[in-house]
Amino acid sequence: MSEFLHNTPDERKTMLKEILLRLHQGEQPEALKRQLSTLLHTIPYQEVVAVEQELIDQGLLSTDEIQIFCDHHSEILEGAIDVSGAKEVPAGHPIDTFRAENVALGEVVSEYNALAKEIKGEHCEHPLSELLLSLRSIFNRLMDVDKHYLRKEYLLFPYLEQHGVTGPPVVMWGKHDEIRKLLKSAIAVLSGEISDTASLRDHIVETFDPAVEMLDSMITKEEMILFPMTLDLLSEAEWYHIYQETPEFGYCLYDPHRRDL
Repeated sequence: MSEFLHNTPDERKTMLKEILLRLHQGEQPEALKRQLSTLLHTIPYQEVVAVEQELIDQGLLSTDEIQIFCDHHSEILEGAIDVSGAKEVPAGHPIDTFRAENVALGEVVSEYNALAKEIKGEHCEHPLSELLLSLRSIFNRLMDVDKHYLRKEYLLFPYLEQHGVTGPPVVMWGKHDEIRKLLKSAIAVLSGEISDTASLRDHIVETFDPAVEMLDSMITKEEMILFPMTLDLLSEAEWYHIYQETPEFGYCLYDPHRRDL
């Protein structure tokens, strides 16, 4: 708790608000990240959500502006968000399912990163056909994230809005659509003609890496902010309704009914 001794919640939120506004005014994320670390060390996840909502409510930033800078927000806050006060959930809870899906997605992201690193290297010895087959498999699996996002959009977000949290769901939904578009672009490229490894390297840098990086960043946003926040806000009755409706949308790379098999 020592990192919080010299500033109150209101002071921390004011500092974070000023830093985010300076980011939108053109200051470099790296410098602001250093300043945030020096001034605050860490900031509770509840206050991050409150600041973004206040920026919207006060007319200082629009949801479109926050969406555009969303990944820079994450860059500045990386390693600074305190989730020590987040509630725990039992196995089978909707958040437990979301988290299990994120573990599965993270494994595919790691598989992609290892393969992309190999392809970018000077001594990639695998045949092009084998590399393309592996990449198609990876992106087909990552596209399963659509089920994960649909459950957030149609089961979680309406309850957040009922509890007065309106800005973050709009921003996050917009990022979902960006990720979907990038994944579809990657799949379209892999469905076309790629004649050599040099061309494949270009596609990795221009199309594949951005898709995977944005998806991976969304996992972090969920784990560090969205899930702890929803556990604070939603009632047991609301969670039970989400639990009942979840199978209608399906699961992403994960079957909760087989977790113990």
